[in-house]
Amino acid sequence: MGTAHAAERTVTPAQQAQAVTAAQAGIPETELSATAPAQYTVRRGDTLWAISGKYLKRPYRWPELWGMNREQIRNPHLIYPGQILYLHHANGRAWLSSSPASADGSTVRLSPHTRVSGQDGDAISSIPSAAIEPFLTQPIVVDEDTLATPARIFSLPEGRVYLGKGENAYARGLPQGEGGQAGTEWQAYRPVRPLKDPVTGNVLGYEADFLGTLRVVRAATGPQAVTKMEVLSSKEEMGVGSQLMPLPPRVPVRYVPHAPEGDMHGAVAKVTGGVRFGGTDQVVVLNIGSQQGLEPGHVLSLARAGAVVKDATAGNEAVQLPAERYGLAFVFRVFPHVAYALVTDASNAVEVGDSVSNPMSQQP
Repeated sequence: MGTAHAAERTVTPAQQAQAVTAAQAGIPETELSATAPAQYTVRRGDTLWAISGKYLKRPYRWPELWGMNREQIRNPHLIYPGQILYLHHANGRAWLSSSPASADGSTVRLSPHTRVSGQDGDAISSIPSAAIEPFLTQPIVVDEDTLATPARIFSLPEGRVYLGKGENAYARGLPQGEGGQAGTEWQAYRPVRPLKDPVTGNVLGYEADFLGTLRVVRAATGPQAVTKMEVLSSKEEMGVGSQLMPLPPRVPVRYVPHAPEGDMHGAVAKVTGGVRFGGTDQVVVLNIGSQQGLEPGHVLSLARAGAVVKDATAGNEAVQLPAERYGLAFVFRVFPHVAYALVTDASNAVEVGDSVSNPMSQQP
């Protein structure tokens, strides 16, 4: 049996060549935007999503335009200001390259990782950072495992009820190892209400109010492991009982926009900002996550179930109209059971319960 499995994993040279050819085939010219530029110089402030829209009717087909294989999609290749993109055509297909055509008309196919200037930090982001920055670092939805953490503020300076910037507090439950060392930063939050799946009614996690950030001044020591902390920022009132989680690293969002592989279905579980409806550039929480195969960079279509109407031509029979797609959602942060996505190109208001699915699917 072991031999059989080993044989199944073997890739022949012919299969490898076929895979490379498929990855470099480009995209049908019919998928190009009518205004796709033959040459484009990347500018500061550009986003990968916006550039994709300049070239493609469906921007999530960006990997095909670059001829990326699956490994390249998972390990994003960066594009920098100053880099020149060249659009090439042959046999009814088109592709982008970092290299212009040579005298004989051939091109060198290069993935979008050519370094033009600056450091890695200069690379353009996938989607507008200003729209998603708070959701990259601040806890908005926490799962039950995070909620069960013992890290919490348990004592304030004498006479204080709430903490302000520059004040000290005492915490328990922080690790005595690396995570709780002096200088490490933490976030205070308050769980407020369960976030329920609009389809099943199950609890996906708990909505959290972000309260502020703190830094460890003196690490936990002794049998009772008390940690002294200083408040770095205070957005809302924090005090005894406020829960703590480590401050996540600030990682730029530079994921290659792409459609999921295979079937993918979910729903909008929350429209952020305390509103019922959202629109373009609004962040939404989805009821699917990494356990369903979702990953940062996935682009999903948004759709709403059709209304039930009466057919006057058939004795007022109740008929449900088909679901209609109205926009796209770019996934940028993923947890096991939920994910955050930025709504793009929406022609309708986004509402809790609206469905999300693979945009390449024929069904909404």
